Amino acid sequence: MGREDFQKLKGGVLKRKVKRKMGLFIDGTGLDRATRRLERKVDLSRLVAGVTAGLVPDVARYYTLVPYEDDARQFAFLDAVERAGLEVIMKRLPPKGVKRQVSMDVHIASDLIAYTMGHFEKAEQHALAANGDTNGSSSNGGGSSIKRIAAVVCPTREMSYAIYLSHESGAETHLADFGLYGSSDGWKGVDRWVDLSTSETIWRD
Repeated sequence: MGREDFQKLKGGVLKRKVKRKMGLFIDGTGLDRATRRLERKVDLSRLVAGVTAGLVPDVARYYTLVPYEDDARQFAFLDAVERAGLEVIMKRLPPKGVKRQVSMDVHIASDLIAYTMGHFEKAEQHALAANGDTNGSSSNGGGSSIKRIAAVVCPTREMSYAIYLSHESGAETHLADFGLYGSSDGWKGVDRWVDLSTSETIWRD
């Protein structure tokens, strides 16, 4: 972000012209596979803090597949996910004996593009209006523009076009994974790469 993104006020104080908003989209299945491979357990609260770099995300979602039949251990884990400040979006796996590929890619891609286009903010504004809040608390104010940052954690290759489209639509795209991908590895439209394998702050003690 350059000097043109700031406005100079009295006393030499700089005010950011661009209001930054963060959307966080975690592929829980991909994250689980990666951490199992590394034989370590991630602390989701620390992961969120590291990926968002101090910003409070307007949207923070964790997408996962759950067994066809209820599993108490799985739902205890999902409670912990919610305590980390993440909204859980889940889909059930097919019953045993049914061969059908199931993934969360469509859900993540749809939410990523919706966030990039500002639909989550529009929904928030409608909710505020329905509750009688006419103060415009969700508006920009001050003539500043919005810079949306979309961070995707452990995406599959099927997410590459959605990430590229998000970038082309004006969002700053961040991809976080465990050293599997790089800027020369066929991904397009990724503004920032986060190699989680080099971090020692996201793990459980």
